[in-house]
Amino acid sequence: MQGYKNIFLVGIKGVCMANISLVLKKMGRQVSGSDVADEFITDELLKENNIPFFIGFEKNKLPENTDLVIYSSSHSGDHNPQVLEAKKRGIDTMSQAQVLKELTQSFHTSIAVCGSHGKTTTASLLSYALIQLNVQPSYIVGTSKFNSIWGGDYAGHTTFVIEADEYAVNPPSDLTPKFHFLSPRYVICTNIDFDHPDVYRDLDAVKHSFDVFFQNISKKKGAHFFLCSDDKPLMEVAKKIPRNSYTTFGFAKDSDVRILNSSVSGKYSSFKVKWKQGSSFEFLTSLFGQKNISNVASVIAFLFRLGYSPDKIRASIQEFRGGKRRFEPVVSKNGIDIFDDYAHHPTEISSTISAARERFPKRRIILVFQPHTFSRTVSLKDDFAGSLSKADLSIVIPIFSSARENVSDFHIGSSDISSSPESKGKVIAVASKDELMDKLGSFLKQGDVLFTMGAGDVYKLKNDIIPLL
Repeated sequence: MQGYKNIFLVGIKGVCMANISLVLKKMGRQVSGSDVADEFITDELLKENNIPFFIGFEKNKLPENTDLVIYSSSHSGDHNPQVLEAKKRGIDTMSQAQVLKELTQSFHTSIAVCGSHGKTTTASLLSYALIQLNVQPSYIVGTSKFNSIWGGDYAGHTTFVIEADEYAVNPPSDLTPKFHFLSPRYVICTNIDFDHPDVYRDLDAVKHSFDVFFQNISKKKGAHFFLCSDDKPLMEVAKKIPRNSYTTFGFAKDSDVRILNSSVSGKYSSFKVKWKQGSSFEFLTSLFGQKNISNVASVIAFLFRLGYSPDKIRASIQEFRGGKRRFEPVVSKNGIDIFDDYAHHPTEISSTISAARERFPKRRIILVFQPHTFSRTVSLKDDFAGSLSKADLSIVIPIFSSARENVSDFHIGSSDISSSPESKGKVIAVASKDELMDKLGSFLKQGDVLFTMGAGDVYKLKNDIIPLL
């Protein structure tokens, strides 16, 4: 990356792309980009950090002095008009995955956080803890903000935290998992689950991609993994790497770092962590739910291996409140609390509902859920219905499609989720915003906890819902 001064990012509003742009700017590069006009959660990051961007992908908007164009899997990938124009002009182009590879290799110590679910929360927490411990890490995580801190930063070439994504580089032409480009010293893995059906045919294919990633890292001198012992697919993959190369964490009895006695105490979750050699310590976190406590335990295990005392670790993690759009408080009014959450997979939905039940045991949980991508909805329709039925009521709005899929190829809608036998009468579908507001207006009552949920633009509905309160 050293030879590039003027860098242009196509699809700069994507969370990872926005954070890359901020890191590159802090490294002294001139950075700009392009994207669609729609509002994204990263608009604030780009504007506050004076990173300019153009609306639209017309080739004449590519600056003349550009010497590198970075693209992601969005907006036609390497077939985007601006990427093609760059190649025509002889300007170097690089995929997002290649850029992350180059950045990771330039740091003395790098830590990759991977997993089908929970990797953004875990990577953000690790970055936050290292900041509190005065390590001054550089990092790129999958959210625009956590604890009022931007989701990307550059603070020298000592320590780098990177969220490692198993999605493909540029589907359908290049299905190479993005994290296969990375070569970190340490890996934290939260779980392995079937997701991204446009890239993976089944769970075995996902497991294989993690297996390849682990095998490549295990060959590095001093490499070490931190793996969740509660996740069966992950533990099956772990059998293929040397046992002394990984530490397990979780609620399972045979965990190297075992979680015990978790409970909710006011605005915190409290739990005990017991090391296999006998030592045990109490911790608090501002996060809720067993999955989040497991994520916190992974960071504790990692920091303990680095030599930090339990007291220092305890102080570094306690006030982490989560990333933007992760159980994010929106408003509390007239006895009703609204939260926003990024959950877009059945496992994530179930985890968020479970955490909400734990935090608010005597209150009704209501979801406004927006399915993300037609391919995922087709593959996991009944699983969505089952997880959504765990709330007191789930209202499903129309599917948010990906720019990478052709909508005409699919014959499914939100009503297919609500009509599934798995919905158990607790899931209904609406076709419009007006219909949604009518349903909420007649159903909401004091004491309810309402989530807007999904990976699309469902969070924007808060402006319509708040007046109902």
